[in-house]
Amino acid sequence: MSLTDEGHYGPKQLNLLEVVWGEGFLSPGGTEEIDEIVKNTNLEGKSILDIGCGCGGAAFHLIKKYKAKSVEGIDPEHLVIETAQKLAKKNNLSELATFKQIKPGPLKYADGSFDVVFSKEAFLHIPDKEALLKDVHRVLKPDGLVIVSDWMRIDDNPPSAQMKEYIEAEGLDMLMCSLKKYKELLELTNFTEIEIRDRNEWYLQKAKKELIEIEGPLYQKVVDVLGIDETIGAIDIWKKLIGVLEIGEHRPGHFKAKKI
Repeated sequence: MSLTDEGHYGPKQLNLLEVVWGEGFLSPGGTEEIDEIVKNTNLEGKSILDIGCGCGGAAFHLIKKYKAKSVEGIDPEHLVIETAQKLAKKNNLSELATFKQIKPGPLKYADGSFDVVFSKEAFLHIPDKEALLKDVHRVLKPDGLVIVSDWMRIDDNPPSAQMKEYIEAEGLDMLMCSLKKYKELLELTNFTEIEIRDRNEWYLQKAKKELIEIEGPLYQKVVDVLGIDETIGAIDIWKKLIGVLEIGEHRPGHFKAKKI
Protein backbone atom coordinates (compact mmCIF):
# COMPACT_ATOMS: atom_id res chain seq x y z
CA MET A 1 0.00 0.00 0.00
CA SER A 2 1.12 3.51 -0.72
CA LEU A 3 2.04 4.49 2.82
CA THR A 4 4.71 6.99 3.81
CA ASP A 5 6.94 4.18 4.93
CA GLU A 6 10.33 2.72 4.04
CA GLY A 7 10.44 0.22 1.15
CA HIS A 8 7.52 -1.88 0.00
CA TYR A 9 7.14 -3.42 3.43
CA GLY A 10 8.26 -1.06 6.17
CA PRO A 11 7.18 -1.05 9.83
CA LYS A 12 3.81 0.65 9.23
CA GLN A 13 2.90 -1.75 6.45
CA LEU A 14 3.84 -4.84 8.46
CA ASN A 15 1.99 -3.63 11.53
CA LEU A 16 -1.14 -2.81 9.52
CA LEU A 17 -1.20 -6.21 7.82
CA GLU A 18 -0.67 -7.98 11.13
CA VAL A 19 -3.72 -6.16 12.53
CA VAL A 20 -5.88 -7.12 9.52
CA TRP A 21 -4.45 -10.49 8.43
CA GLY A 22 -2.77 -11.87 11.55
CA GLU A 23 0.75 -12.41 12.85
CA GLY A 24 3.17 -13.60 10.17
CA PHE A 25 0.92 -12.90 7.19
CA LEU A 26 1.30 -10.32 4.40
CA SER A 27 -1.61 -11.66 2.35
CA PRO A 28 -5.23 -12.49 3.16
CA GLY A 29 -6.88 -15.57 4.57
CA GLY A 30 -4.43 -16.70 7.25
CA THR A 31 -4.12 -20.39 8.01
CA GLU A 32 -7.56 -21.19 6.57
CA GLU A 33 -6.49 -20.02 3.13
CA ILE A 34 -3.20 -21.95 3.43
CA ASP A 35 -5.37 -25.04 4.03
CA GLU A 36 -7.28 -24.29 0.80
CA ILE A 37 -4.08 -23.82 -1.20
CA VAL A 38 -2.54 -27.15 -0.13
CA LYS A 39 -5.82 -29.09 0.05
CA ASN A 40 -5.49 -32.79 -0.81
CA THR A 41 -1.69 -32.61 -0.76
CA ASN A 42 0.53 -34.74 1.47
CA LEU A 43 3.37 -32.53 2.73
CA GLU A 44 4.58 -34.75 5.56
CA GLY A 45 8.35 -35.14 5.49
CA LYS A 46 8.70 -32.81 2.49
CA SER A 47 11.34 -30.12 2.02
CA ILE A 48 9.67 -26.89 0.91
CA LEU A 49 10.94 -23.68 -0.66
CA ASP A 50 8.63 -20.74 0.10
CA ILE A 51 9.17 -17.99 -2.50
CA GLY A 52 8.16 -14.58 -1.17
CA CYS A 53 7.76 -16.00 2.31
CA GLY A 54 6.73 -12.76 3.99
CA CYS A 55 6.89 -12.92 7.78
CA GLY A 56 6.72 -16.72 7.89
CA GLY A 57 3.06 -17.39 8.68
CA ALA A 58 2.66 -19.95 5.91
CA ALA A 59 5.96 -21.69 6.71
CA PHE A 60 5.05 -22.16 10.36
CA HIS A 61 1.63 -23.56 9.46
CA LEU A 62 3.07 -26.00 6.90
CA ILE A 63 5.42 -27.36 9.56
CA LYS A 64 3.02 -27.44 12.51
CA LYS A 65 -0.12 -28.75 10.79
CA TYR A 66 1.22 -30.61 7.76
CA LYS A 67 4.47 -31.91 9.29
CA ALA A 68 6.72 -30.62 6.53
CA LYS A 69 10.33 -31.69 7.11
CA SER A 70 11.63 -28.16 6.56
CA VAL A 71 10.68 -24.85 4.98
CA GLU A 72 13.20 -22.40 3.58
CA GLY A 73 11.66 -18.99 3.03
CA ILE A 74 13.15 -16.37 0.74
CA ASP A 75 12.17 -12.73 0.28
CA PRO A 76 13.95 -9.56 -0.93
CA GLU A 77 12.63 -7.40 1.93
CA HIS A 78 15.02 -7.06 4.90
CA LEU A 79 12.45 -6.21 7.58
CA VAL A 80 10.19 -9.03 6.44
CA ILE A 81 12.97 -11.61 6.82
CA GLU A 82 14.07 -10.16 10.14
CA THR A 83 10.47 -10.44 11.40
CA ALA A 84 10.15 -14.02 10.14
CA GLN A 85 13.35 -15.02 11.94
CA LYS A 86 12.08 -13.51 15.19
CA LEU A 87 8.76 -15.31 14.86
CA ALA A 88 10.53 -18.61 14.10
CA LYS A 89 12.41 -18.22 17.36
CA LYS A 90 9.22 -17.28 19.19
CA ASN A 91 7.52 -20.43 17.84
CA ASN A 92 10.55 -22.67 18.57
CA LEU A 93 10.82 -23.47 14.87
CA SER A 94 14.21 -21.95 13.99
CA GLU A 95 15.71 -25.35 13.14
CA LEU A 96 12.88 -26.27 10.76
CA ALA A 97 11.95 -22.87 9.30
CA THR A 98 14.82 -20.81 7.93
CA PHE A 99 14.55 -17.45 6.21
CA LYS A 100 16.95 -15.68 3.87
CA GLN A 101 16.94 -12.25 2.27
CA ILE A 102 17.71 -12.62 -1.43
CA LYS A 103 18.11 -10.37 -4.43
CA PRO A 104 15.46 -10.75 -7.15
CA GLY A 105 16.63 -13.06 -9.93
CA PRO A 106 17.38 -16.74 -10.58
CA LEU A 107 17.07 -19.10 -7.64
CA LYS A 108 20.43 -19.85 -6.02
CA TYR A 109 19.81 -23.55 -5.46
CA ALA A 110 21.11 -26.72 -7.08
CA ASP A 111 18.90 -28.77 -9.38
CA GLY A 112 16.48 -31.03 -7.53
CA SER A 113 16.83 -29.32 -4.14
CA PHE A 114 13.19 -29.38 -2.94
CA ASP A 115 10.14 -31.63 -2.87
CA VAL A 116 7.77 -28.66 -3.05
CA VAL A 117 7.93 -25.04 -4.14
CA PHE A 118 5.23 -23.00 -2.42
CA SER A 119 4.29 -19.35 -2.83
CA LYS A 120 1.45 -17.13 -1.67
CA GLU A 121 0.76 -13.80 -3.40
CA ALA A 122 4.38 -13.23 -4.41
CA PHE A 123 4.64 -14.27 -8.07
CA LEU A 124 2.71 -11.11 -9.08
CA HIS A 125 5.84 -9.09 -8.20
CA ILE A 126 8.04 -11.11 -10.62
CA PRO A 127 7.94 -9.88 -14.24
CA ASP A 128 9.22 -12.92 -16.21
CA LYS A 129 6.93 -15.71 -15.09
CA GLU A 130 8.11 -18.16 -17.75
CA ALA A 131 11.72 -17.84 -16.51
CA LEU A 132 10.46 -18.15 -12.93
CA LEU A 133 8.54 -21.37 -13.62
CA LYS A 134 11.50 -22.85 -15.52
CA ASP A 135 13.65 -22.14 -12.48
CA VAL A 136 11.03 -23.61 -10.14
CA HIS A 137 10.94 -26.75 -12.31
CA ARG A 138 14.75 -26.96 -12.13
CA VAL A 139 15.01 -26.81 -8.32
CA LEU A 140 12.25 -29.38 -7.79
CA LYS A 141 13.01 -33.05 -7.33
CA PRO A 142 11.42 -35.54 -9.77
CA ASP A 143 7.66 -35.65 -9.13
CA GLY A 144 8.01 -32.48 -7.07
CA LEU A 145 5.09 -30.07 -6.77
CA VAL A 146 4.66 -26.35 -7.33
CA ILE A 147 1.78 -25.01 -5.21
CA VAL A 148 0.92 -21.35 -5.60
CA SER A 149 -1.68 -18.76 -4.70
CA ASP A 150 -1.34 -15.49 -6.58
CA TRP A 151 -3.18 -12.30 -7.43
CA MET A 152 -4.22 -12.52 -11.07
CA ARG A 153 -6.34 -10.74 -13.66
CA ILE A 154 -9.28 -11.89 -15.76
CA ASP A 155 -7.19 -11.69 -18.97
CA ASP A 156 -3.84 -10.50 -20.27
CA ASN A 157 -5.02 -7.35 -22.01
CA PRO A 158 -3.84 -3.96 -20.70
CA PRO A 159 -5.51 -3.22 -17.34
CA SER A 160 -8.58 -1.02 -17.24
CA ALA A 161 -8.44 2.55 -15.92
CA GLN A 162 -10.07 1.33 -12.71
CA MET A 163 -7.45 -1.40 -12.28
CA LYS A 164 -4.62 1.06 -12.96
CA GLU A 165 -6.02 3.40 -10.30
CA TYR A 166 -6.10 0.56 -7.77
CA ILE A 167 -2.55 -0.59 -8.57
CA GLU A 168 -1.28 2.98 -8.29
CA ALA A 169 -2.99 3.34 -4.91
CA GLU A 170 -1.35 0.13 -3.65
CA GLY A 171 2.09 1.49 -4.52
CA LEU A 172 3.49 -1.99 -5.19
CA ASP A 173 4.74 -3.77 -8.30
CA MET A 174 1.68 -5.76 -9.36
CA LEU A 175 2.58 -7.61 -12.55
CA MET A 176 -0.46 -9.83 -12.73
CA CYS A 177 -1.32 -12.31 -15.46
CA SER A 178 -4.41 -14.48 -15.93
CA LEU A 179 -5.20 -17.98 -14.72
CA LYS A 180 -5.22 -19.04 -18.39
CA LYS A 181 -1.72 -17.63 -18.89
CA TYR A 182 -0.40 -19.50 -15.87
CA LYS A 183 -1.82 -22.74 -17.26
CA GLU A 184 -0.12 -22.10 -20.61
CA LEU A 185 3.19 -21.31 -18.91
CA LEU A 186 3.02 -24.40 -16.70
CA GLU A 187 2.50 -26.56 -19.79
CA LEU A 188 5.32 -24.76 -21.60
CA THR A 189 7.73 -25.35 -18.73
CA ASN A 190 7.02 -29.11 -18.61
CA PHE A 191 4.68 -29.34 -15.64
CA THR A 192 1.85 -31.86 -15.67
CA GLU A 193 -1.30 -32.67 -13.63
CA ILE A 194 -2.12 -28.95 -13.61
CA GLU A 195 -4.93 -27.80 -11.32
CA ILE A 196 -6.30 -24.24 -11.49
CA ARG A 197 -8.78 -22.59 -9.09
CA ASP A 198 -10.36 -19.15 -9.33
CA ARG A 199 -10.74 -17.44 -5.92
CA ASN A 200 -12.33 -14.15 -6.99
CA GLU A 201 -15.64 -14.64 -5.19
CA TRP A 202 -13.96 -15.79 -1.97
CA TYR A 203 -11.68 -12.77 -1.88
CA LEU A 204 -14.46 -10.34 -2.78
CA GLN A 205 -16.41 -11.44 0.28
CA LYS A 206 -13.25 -11.52 2.40
CA ALA A 207 -12.23 -7.98 1.39
CA LYS A 208 -15.73 -6.67 2.18
CA LYS A 209 -15.53 -8.20 5.68
CA GLU A 210 -12.04 -6.74 6.16
CA LEU A 211 -13.30 -3.27 5.27
CA ILE A 212 -16.14 -3.57 7.78
CA GLU A 213 -13.62 -4.57 10.44
CA ILE A 214 -11.17 -1.78 9.56
CA GLU A 215 -13.94 0.82 9.74
CA GLY A 216 -15.36 -0.79 12.89
CA PRO A 217 -13.73 -2.93 15.59
CA LEU A 218 -10.19 -2.67 14.20
CA TYR A 219 -10.36 1.07 13.50
CA GLN A 220 -8.49 2.28 16.59
CA LYS A 221 -5.77 -0.36 16.19
CA VAL A 222 -5.26 0.74 12.58
CA VAL A 223 -5.15 4.41 13.63
CA ASP A 224 -2.59 3.53 16.31
CA VAL A 225 -0.41 1.95 13.59
CA LEU A 226 -0.90 4.48 10.78
CA GLY A 227 -2.36 7.68 12.15
CA ILE A 228 -5.65 9.20 11.01
CA ASP A 229 -4.62 10.44 7.55
CA GLU A 230 -3.06 7.17 6.43
CA THR A 231 -5.92 5.17 7.92
CA ILE A 232 -8.25 7.12 5.64
CA GLY A 233 -5.89 6.28 2.76
CA ALA A 234 -5.86 2.57 3.66
CA ILE A 235 -9.67 2.49 3.74
CA ASP A 236 -9.73 4.10 0.28
CA ILE A 237 -7.36 1.40 -1.01
CA TRP A 238 -9.63 -1.34 0.35
CA LYS A 239 -12.59 0.26 -1.42
CA LYS A 240 -10.64 0.36 -4.69
CA LEU A 241 -9.67 -3.30 -4.17
CA ILE A 242 -13.31 -4.28 -3.69
CA GLY A 243 -14.18 -2.35 -6.86
CA VAL A 244 -11.79 -4.33 -9.09
CA LEU A 245 -12.90 -7.56 -7.46
CA GLU A 246 -16.55 -6.69 -8.11
CA ILE A 247 -15.98 -6.06 -11.83
CA GLY A 248 -14.11 -9.37 -11.96
CA GLU A 249 -10.84 -7.99 -13.30
CA HIS A 250 -8.89 -8.82 -10.15
CA ARG A 251 -9.00 -12.61 -9.79
CA PRO A 252 -6.89 -14.24 -7.09
CA GLY A 253 -6.34 -17.90 -7.85
CA HIS A 254 -4.49 -21.10 -6.96
CA PHE A 255 -2.55 -23.51 -9.10
CA LYS A 256 -0.80 -26.80 -8.45
CA ALA A 257 1.29 -28.87 -10.85
CA LYS A 258 3.81 -31.71 -10.87
CA LYS A 259 7.30 -31.79 -12.34
CA ILE A 260 7.61 -34.26 -15.19
